[in-house]
This record gives sequence, structure tokens and C-alpha cells, in this order.
Amino acid sequence: MSLPETHTIEIKVRNAAAYTLNNIVATARSCSPQDLNLAAANVELVCDSGKIPAEVVDFVTFVVTDLFTLLHRSGLYNRQRAFWESIARAVRVSVHPVVQGIFRKETLPMFDVHFEDASGGTTLLAFVVQNHAQWREPRFATAYFKELLHRAQQLDRKRPTLKTVMVVAPKPFSEELFKHVEKMLGGPNIDPVARWESVLQTPLNVHIDLFEYGVGLADGQGMEFQIETHNGSDDSAGHDDPGPKPKTYDPAEVDDPGIIGDEVLLHPDDMKSRPGRFMFRMIQPDIEKARRK
Repeated sequence: MSLPETHTIEIKVRNAAAYTLNNIVATARSCSPQDLNLAAANVELVCDSGKIPAEVVDFVTFVVTDLFTLLHRSGLYNRQRAFWESIARAVRVSVHPVVQGIFRKETLPMFDVHFEDASGGTTLLAFVVQNHAQWREPRFATAYFKELLHRAQQLDRKRPTLKTVMVVAPKPFSEELFKHVEKMLGGPNIDPVARWESVLQTPLNVHIDLFEYGVGLADGQGMEFQIETHNGSDDSAGHDDPGPKPKTYDPAEVDDPGIIGDEVLLHPDDMKSRPGRFMFRMIQPDIEKARRK
């Protein structure tokens, strides 16, 4: 039986003369919110196939736009600098379906998503899980995570460029797995600095970040957070409101002659946000919880 086909997503810059993520990295302490918006609007994803799951495409979009911006605005980029800078350096994403079995290979509804730099090294590894019954079993979620760390360790041993491992799963995130990761980080009494840095000590010395996601539905009053099951039905029980997403990057809203970025270098259509079907929220470290304290 042949292995599942791997697909790629190219991360391109719409206009090289306009502000980019790398410009933000170079001027991290002086760039403004407008600069962040301009750089995010200047990112373009080009998929080699329509077979890549929407969960994966939307998460990649989230990482190189919303998450990159959130890490800077929250100050978390100071604690996870290698992670943040690796987002800006990523030029290509390889999507690998996860398989199990020795004699009979079975494709699982899970994907290893490799963010690669210009030299081809994987700096960020995201484990994106589609919603399915087995993942909701605590022992299976933890077992899949341990297998992920094994693959990450092999990847890092072959070429030591890995900076961060991300686990992306449907809401609600497995409580068993969350506690397992928390224990690996030092337990519930971990000091605030270590919690923000979120570094695994074994088997890899890399950042570990957890995300949960749901289906975003435009309702005129923001976005609703729901879960889509594997058969296409929705489970709205226990949903919460993650807050509205940016609706536009209209130049009129971000125009400021004092900023470094120049929005006139981008076409107005390029300045509009392109919200995906799925919405993502970082739960470890929990930036929103830190803001409420």
C-alpha cells in the first residue's frame, strides 16, 4: 500500500517593496500595530492542491497572520523569540498525513505540518487533528502526542533546526493531554516565566504550544465558536465567544504617516482580511487568561 501523498503550501510575499514579517522581526521594539497589520496583509499562501484539509490551510493562515501579530502585541515574542522569528522565516509548509500500522497502513485524520525555512529545515512542527471519536478518548490523545514527540525527536536528530511543536485539536481540548503537557512543563505550580516560555525539557528542548479550534460563523455580531464533527454536524454545547476577528485591513483605517510600513504599496484588495472557516485559540500558554488577571 502506498503512503498518502504529501502536499505543500508556499508562503509568499505579495509585494516585496511593502512591509513584511521579516521587517517586523528586524524592528520588533519600534514597529506599530499598523505595521503588524500591513505585514500580515502582505502574506499570500499558494497551495499545490485542493486536497489539503481546510483545518490545515486555515491554521497556517492563522500562524503567519493572527498568531504572529498576537505574539508581538502580547509580549510573548520575548519569551518565545525563536518561535516568533521562525514564523517570519517560513517560506514553505509541507503537509504529511499521519499513518499507523506496520503491515497494513491506515491513514488517520491527523496531519504533521512542517513549517520550513529557506534552507529546507523544519523549524516549526504542527500536529493538526481533525475532529473524530478516537481523539476524544483521553488515552488515545495522550498516546498520539507521545508518538508526535517521537517523530519530532527523529526529525530533530536528522537536522537540528526544530524550535517549536504545536498541537492543534478541536474544542474542547483534551483535558488529559493538557494535564500531561502541564506536568512535562513542571506541573500546576510552574512559575509564570517558565509557563510563558513553555519549553519541553525532554525529549526535546523546544517550545510546546497548544491550540484548540472551532468553526467560525459570521452572525453580524462577531464570530460564534462551534465544533464541526467529522460527519459535518455541529456541536454547539459549551461554546464560548473568542471575540471578533479583524474584518478589514482598509488603508483608511491604518493610514499613519509616521509608521514604517507603506500601505499604498499594496493593492486595496490585498489589504482585506480573508477569514477562514475555522477559528483558533492558544490555550497554552493562555494569553487571554493572562490578560484578564
